[in-house]
Amino acid sequence: MDQGAILDVLQARLRAGEITRRQFVQAAAFFGIGAVAARDVAGAAPRRAPHAFAPRAQGSGEVRFLVAEAFWANWHPYLHTAQIQSRIEQQIFDPLVRVESDDIAALSPALAETWQNVDETTWEFTLRQGVTFHNGQPFTAADVKASIELATGATAEETSSAADFVPTTVEIVDDFTVRLVTATPFAPLLSGLNTLPILSAADIQPSDDPATPSAGIEALKAAPNGTGPFRLVDDQNDVKTMEANPDYWGGAPAIQTLVWEYIQDSQTRLNALLAGQADAIDRVPPEHLPILQETPDIGLISTVGLENVNLWIRQDAPPPWDNPKLREAVAWSIDREALVSALVGGASEVAATHIPNKALYAAAQEPVYTFDPERAMAALAEAGLETPPEVPLWGVTGFLPRGREVAEAITDSLQQVGFPVQLQVTDVAAIIDALFSADKPGLMFHLSWSSNGDPHTALATLYHSPGAWTGADDPTIDDLIDQGAATTDPAARGDVYAELQAYLWQNLPHIPLYNSDFTIAHRAALQGVVALPNFMTYFNKATLTEG
Repeated sequence: MDQGAILDVLQARLRAGEITRRQFVQAAAFFGIGAVAARDVAGAAPRRAPHAFAPRAQGSGEVRFLVAEAFWANWHPYLHTAQIQSRIEQQIFDPLVRVESDDIAALSPALAETWQNVDETTWEFTLRQGVTFHNGQPFTAADVKASIELATGATAEETSSAADFVPTTVEIVDDFTVRLVTATPFAPLLSGLNTLPILSAADIQPSDDPATPSAGIEALKAAPNGTGPFRLVDDQNDVKTMEANPDYWGGAPAIQTLVWEYIQDSQTRLNALLAGQADAIDRVPPEHLPILQETPDIGLISTVGLENVNLWIRQDAPPPWDNPKLREAVAWSIDREALVSALVGGASEVAATHIPNKALYAAAQEPVYTFDPERAMAALAEAGLETPPEVPLWGVTGFLPRGREVAEAITDSLQQVGFPVQLQVTDVAAIIDALFSADKPGLMFHLSWSSNGDPHTALATLYHSPGAWTGADDPTIDDLIDQGAATTDPAARGDVYAELQAYLWQNLPHIPLYNSDFTIAHRAALQGVVALPNFMTYFNKATLTEG
């Protein structure tokens, strides 16, 4: 999803007086753009259109990575929710702990060498020594304290990142030992820390000069200062150029220059890779996979993303859509297997539950909803309906791969069962209108929601009231989400999420369709790139062989 394009649409509507500033923030939040970031962008100038792609000479000694999502955020990691920015920041900053494989439960040391659970609100971390920030400043416990307290909402300053945590204070035991103390028991803490960049305390603490109290933060927004394997050396609107950090604690990267370049058009990205003008491209659409699979000297890295693509059903819709049996009838009217095998392809797979299949505590649910007109009609009868009601269905182009085709396939399945469908396939601007206009013409939407791998991030924003994006207002769901976050014993937490997933599957506040494919294509000469289900992409151990 290109959040930059979404923000362009929202900015245009705000400036035209078609939506209020409050509606701007609400609409941005629906598409995963945090309130702090949305307010920051609301008054900004529109982004420039992507520049024309410039070829580069062979043997230039750099790796060029063409990406599908526009760069729109600043360099303060706690003030935005841009996935593309987070992926770049993982090259520049380090977290305390890190996921480095498809096993999202396996945490590896980063700036913390070891960690232990002291009690249900306290974790102790032993920090790595001999680490320096890109500006030469030594890394110590003071940087962890300033970073964690700001990022988690333990200070008075508002951040977007705080939504993923509970306020967490940091006790400094010594220069390289800290204790993180959460305000309440909070089981998702480690999952949240695995992609949370640690900043320099000097960059985020208020200045001693009363005339410029936020000088450090403003400098950080403009130029990142991390401890990571690459440091930013050139920052253009659509091109971010990094060079290897020769003093990196994990060993200097073999790649000397790493360029992330935004190219919106997937065909242009493909052509550049095949012509040797790029070394890697991301978000490979399914129609390009056969070409790449048959091309010599091209490799593919594919993983099942921690992202559920759903048929989202407005929970504040009028009857009869408040009846879960009616929603069950819809679930029996969709051929989810065909959506995956015939349309989305790659590493995508049918969703087995309401959290991503690879998420912690994910449990496949029964029954497995598939295209079964007889069971659909039986569920309809249990809902007290003689005939299927009309379905206003919205698909969106430029949001999910093959969005139009998937929406059309869902329409065809529903119509075979007898549901009259009013299909609207449109752009992001119209989807925003359908979701937030006074008359709310939409009922069902083909949309998605991603996760860091913990069930809490996959469920809380969608279903916990007040403010659930789905319009859900269910005390049982609220209580189980709260229990899941506060239960620190893994086995007991698994029991909570087993109960919650079963309840969601029975009541179907929305219908999970499939988990997204995340595929990167690369020249065979580029080896060692790591692409993870949380969409993070690492180049620090990659090599480029020219010959």
